[in-house]
Amino acid sequence: QNAKEISSEKEKVKVLIQSGDPVYVSLAPSFIANYDGIGINGMRKALKKLGFAEVEETAVGATIVKTEYEKMLEEQKRDVVISSCCHSVNLLIQKYFPKALNYLADILSPMQAHATDIKSRVKNAKVVFIGPCVAKKDEAEYYGITDAVLTFEELANWLQEENIELAPDMDSTENSRARFFPTTGGILKTMKQIDNYSYLAIDGVENCIAALKDIESGKIHNCFIEMSACAGSCV
Repeated sequence: QNAKEISSEKEKVKVLIQSGDPVYVSLAPSFIANYDGIGINGMRKALKKLGFAEVEETAVGATIVKTEYEKMLEEQKRDVVISSCCHSVNLLIQKYFPKALNYLADILSPMQAHATDIKSRVKNAKVVFIGPCVAKKDEAEYYGITDAVLTFEELANWLQEENIELAPDMDSTENSRARFFPTTGGILKTMKQIDNYSYLAIDGVENCIAALKDIESGKIHNCFIEMSACAGSCV
């Protein structure tokens, strides 16, 4: 029936820009899959035309997060650790697997970590996250650190309205290994492996549910588990 409609925050973002405060974009690294041949430079040029002050990759937040995960495992006080990057997984655990809640890493997602980082550096900054995920809208509302969230679809509509075309402008610098984050096993690729722990990457809701049942029944120990609700992860 098409009864469900994702609420657009485009107008909210326009108001933030009109306020005069610097509005920064935290751009999800999965943009590379959405915009073929467009690098961060091309995205930055287009977004600045819309009125954003600056554009940074959420990979900055991902680097902060993976360092926190490493510290947590190095302490070796935790048995099972579940990554807290995927808001849909966090909600799944909260609602249906409360026994596994104490295994969920109490560490901000890359989106929140990046927004916190920007606000610590730039006075009066507002942060808009742009990515593929509608769950991020709920996450932003819940934590209140990120000021607004746009999906790639909302951004595409806005760029079309303003007749702004994305110019193919690939950056040749290998900015950060943290760009792997939106792929299955991407968090694990960026982390240094710590002895005594095994590492699992699980994607797709059904697989996450099966793993959570195993965790609750005590079948999994000394393990860091990266969970993504989407099959193939965010990308």
